[in-house]
Amino acid sequence: MKKLIFLLFSCALTASFFGQIDFVQIDKLLWATTNLNQTTFRNGDPIRNAKTRAEWLYCLDNGIPAYCAYNNDTTLSKKYGLLYNWFAIADPRGLAPENTRVANNDDFSNLYIHTNIPIEGRARVANWSNMGIVGERLRSKTDWNSLLQGENLYNYNLLPGGYRNENGEFHGLASETALWVRDTMSYGLVTRGNALTSPFALVNGKDPEMFFLSDGKKTGCYVRLVVGEEEGLSSKNAENQDEFFLQHDYKEYTKGQKEDDPNSSGSPENKPKKRRKN
Repeated sequence: MKKLIFLLFSCALTASFFGQIDFVQIDKLLWATTNLNQTTFRNGDPIRNAKTRAEWLYCLDNGIPAYCAYNNDTTLSKKYGLLYNWFAIADPRGLAPENTRVANNDDFSNLYIHTNIPIEGRARVANWSNMGIVGERLRSKTDWNSLLQGENLYNYNLLPGGYRNENGEFHGLASETALWVRDTMSYGLVTRGNALTSPFALVNGKDPEMFFLSDGKKTGCYVRLVVGEEEGLSSKNAENQDEFFLQHDYKEYTKGQKEDDPNSSGSPENKPKKRRKN
């Protein structure tokens, strides 16, 4: 009875608060079934769209939250979601909509353990043949450019959206994907050290496993939401807390660098104004 009440409450919560974002229950957590595709923080402040390689690296080196679509193609973002830098997910204004959070290390730990548990029709006792298959179980059944399509267990629907690598280049479309893992130890701390060791989960279509890496400073990853509160939030922009984030002149920064987009002026967008509230 309690489980039924919880499920009914979860359905009502999902429908009333999250609009077009669908969630599915996996163990005790409600996970979004698609990657986040949002260009503002929770308080309405816009996030910078860093299209060119120079813009992307400039935002990373100066602690500026940024997002982009894979190859700057908005048709791809509709399918795969948007790629965010670490400063976007760590900003205290909150990237996740109200009543949700960017999935953190505890959430992914729960997901990993639960997904590795033997299921109906397979061996009931955990053994090595049952372990290390989280990527395979969570991948979608289509779109992966390999013979190892996923099982899409729980309707997690993990698509091969690629990522933006440490050089600001797009990589891995149709063959792999990366998701941010929010580090609970760095809540409220936007520093160079945390940025340099920011964890993310990598899934490759040729391997059944989900790999957790921690060198994500210059990586652009997708975001999965979980229903629940996020810690360390405020309505203000993050304060850069070490000398690494001293502001540089963009023209000097990009001097001699080749832009990805020949049609781009190469200069970052002006600092966005806050959205006017009605």
